Amino acid sequence: MTRHRTSLLCSLLALLFCTGWVIQRGYVKGTVLAIEQRSRDRVLLYQVNTPIMTEDHYLAVSIEVNGMRYDGEFMPRRSGDPLPLLWKNDDVVLTRIEKHFFFLKRPDNKETRFEIVHKSRLPKESGDKP
Repeated sequence: MTRHRTSLLCSLLALLFCTGWVIQRGYVKGTVLAIEQRSRDRVLLYQVNTPIMTEDHYLAVSIEVNGMRYDGEFMPRRSGDPLPLLWKNDDVVLTRIEKHFFFLKRPDNKETRFEIVHKSRLPKESGDKP
């Protein structure tokens, strides 16, 4: 009987521990530093040593969160999908930061995922400038 209680207790503790990892981080306020629509060429295939290229459009965003600058890119799933140009420079947005991605909350309470391509610390501004 104690063996069943011990195994039940261990499985409940393991379940609680695993659900702790799943809890999403909260949103923090960030500022959009720059946002622009860009494009890059991508090779589809080579035909007789000649590359067949296509142009991919993406959205590049730089945000500032707690003294850190995050540069991210959003690629639409399909090439014909529109880019979400919902934000402007100096907009305050709700942001959720993960290891390789950041998420910007949209006005319809959905979020858009951006892949982090660069992360840097912003220089501290000193009050005694000459």
